[in-house]
Amino acid sequence: MTLKNEFVDYVKNEVGIPLVGVVAPEDYPSEDYERIAAVQRIFAKATPLSGGIDTVFQPKDFLPEAKSVIITGSPAYIEKVYTYEQCKRDLLGCAEATHVNTNYLQNNGERNAKIIDFLKDRGYQCFSLTAGGFPLKLMASKCGVGFYGKNAIIQHPKYGAWISLSGYITDADLEPDSPLDMDCGKCDLCMKACPTNALSTPYVCDMTKCIDFHLGHNKHFIPYEIRENCGNLLGEGCTICRDVCPKNKNLTPLEDFEVSMELMHPKMLDVLKISDEDWERGFAMTLMGFFLMDKKYLIRNAAIGLGNFQDERAVEPLGEILNAGPNKARGYAAWALGRIRGRKSRDLLNSALNNEEDEDIRDEIKFALEMLG
Repeated sequence: MTLKNEFVDYVKNEVGIPLVGVVAPEDYPSEDYERIAAVQRIFAKATPLSGGIDTVFQPKDFLPEAKSVIITGSPAYIEKVYTYEQCKRDLLGCAEATHVNTNYLQNNGERNAKIIDFLKDRGYQCFSLTAGGFPLKLMASKCGVGFYGKNAIIQHPKYGAWISLSGYITDADLEPDSPLDMDCGKCDLCMKACPTNALSTPYVCDMTKCIDFHLGHNKHFIPYEIRENCGNLLGEGCTICRDVCPKNKNLTPLEDFEVSMELMHPKMLDVLKISDEDWERGFAMTLMGFFLMDKKYLIRNAAIGLGNFQDERAVEPLGEILNAGPNKARGYAAWALGRIRGRKSRDLLNSALNNEEDEDIRDEIKFALEMLG
């Protein structure tokens, strides 16, 4: 058995990851390079997690002696628990299930360690590429792990667009795999369904218009048109383009996948007043919490969600956030009050405007009052 066959067999049968592909560590073609660079620049400005780095690193920048890039893909489809209307009834938020599984980061780390150790035990270097801006989707499309859908998400004929990708680079010489000979044909349902027009160009997602990007990663101003279309999301979790895709019909949900309903569908009024302790022992331990970095962005997202529910039960709690909440959330609470409307919302906004000194928050209050007419 060749090293490649032995490795693939190990990953599939011992580690439990069904999709494995290998691609040569060549420099990116100019077209791919520009696409990667555009995304890097956006993330560099949006979140401290990027470290402000907008440089595109070629595969061999990670390991000059590299001979292979390995991409793995795990199925990640979870059935929805509540509909939007059910969430609205009880003022519940919504998070992507895999992103609020407190065991996700630990389990992923254990799988990474097994794959890396397999090659290291045989005398090869191997490093994870899952973090650091490496273009996992691009490489997955080159080695048969999946193919690009018009929503810029990797698709697979068995697992649809619900695949969790990981990447590794090694000096082990593994035979490259061929890409899948598949595409979306004339179907453009995802492009038509996107509420913010982030998919106006096939196979390209305009991150500046993507709901997941703003709710999950953007630490700065979230445009009004994004807020109005993000429903009750508390982080990444917009699935509209995947829900309408014919390739995502009749998928098999993950078995034995456990996630706390208090994290996946928390009461958003409780989120507004979440304590440091509850944040640290709950959301902070999840992938969503890792991306958000701080509870103030979770509170911000909850304020937006409550505004979209337009339910008067949220008026007083939002008023408290407007007056004494984290600065990153106060302006969004004002916007939410403007969305909910009503005399009480107007009174709270006018009172806050009279006492507010922060110009950005004053602008949010003024905009909210304009919504009230």
